[in-house]
Amino acid sequence: MAELTLEQRVAALEQEVADLKARNQPTGVRWWEKIGPLFNNDTVFEEMVAYGKYFRKTGQLPPDNWMPGDPIPDPTEE
Repeated sequence: MAELTLEQRVAALEQEVADLKARNQPTGVRWWEKIGPLFNNDTVFEEMVAYGKYFRKTGQLPPDNWMPGDPIPDPTEE
């Protein structure tokens, strides 16, 4: 078999890259949506985020009567 010219090799590489790009086109779907639903709705996710913010700011779990949307106490004010 004859050796490929440089132009033929580059053309083959360009085609392979184009094929790879075509297979990996973003579909508008986020990666976590591909693995299945993590939460039933956005409200549950927002509540989880609020509890995470509370913990990061205070270093403690919120008290039982704390609800997302309530103010988060500043640990330096105690």
